[in-house]
Amino acid sequence: MVMSRTDDARVWMVTGALGSMALAVALVPLRTMVAASNLAFVFMAFTIIVAELGGHAAALVAAVVSAMSLNFFLMEPYLRLTISKTDDIVAFFALAACGFIAAAFGKRRERWSEVAGRAAKELDVLQRLIGQLRDRTPLDGILGDLKRSFGLSAVVLRDAGDRILAAAAAGSTPTLIPETQLNSDTLLPSDEARVRFGARGVRLPEGGGRLRLRTDRGVVWLDLWEGDPQGFGLDESRTLAIAASLLEPELDRRRAG
Repeated sequence: MVMSRTDDARVWMVTGALGSMALAVALVPLRTMVAASNLAFVFMAFTIIVAELGGHAAALVAAVVSAMSLNFFLMEPYLRLTISKTDDIVAFFALAACGFIAAAFGKRRERWSEVAGRAAKELDVLQRLIGQLRDRTPLDGILGDLKRSFGLSAVVLRDAGDRILAAAAAGSTPTLIPETQLNSDTLLPSDEARVRFGARGVRLPEGGGRLRLRTDRGVVWLDLWEGDPQGFGLDESRTLAIAASLLEPELDRRRAG
């Protein structure tokens, strides 16, 4: 069973909290021999590891619990959240500050990791499409894969006379033809001043949208209906537009064949 990103983050948050406390308990035998300011480096290293593996939120939890555990278990008076020595006060705040810095770097790494993950996914969609075109996969199968990859509810390919050439839909094929033409680069409505947006980005029109595909034998329409109200991110829109453009020469080849 594969954990989602949210589940994975929660696991690392728990790991950061419990790990910090367990680390403090393990260091208790050393608290009379080593200054708390030196023991703080151990917690700092642990927080950096959590930031790298678990991300921003887990690193914040690890930083806070590490500072509190250092204070509670390893600073005099022991087992109390008070600090009696100036050096320990400096160590406490230095550990907390370094932990927050590590968490900030963890957040940046999360963003880059998310961007890289999206790019890899979109590249995989295009590579799979190219393979399907090369293998002359039936158009219904190609449209079905696009529907799943982009979370669409239906995809229909129609000729200039609006006759259905291929279709992929969750239920029955939509009979109504979308009235809104989409920009081939951005998926934004070409003739609507008001654009719908979701949490991730632009949404398709409520009644579906049409992409114009130009072939040697005339115009072909790719009709799209959204399946996810969160919309498309900029990269997703661009990838879907590229996927649609790849269908143009393939339609010419199949008609010629």
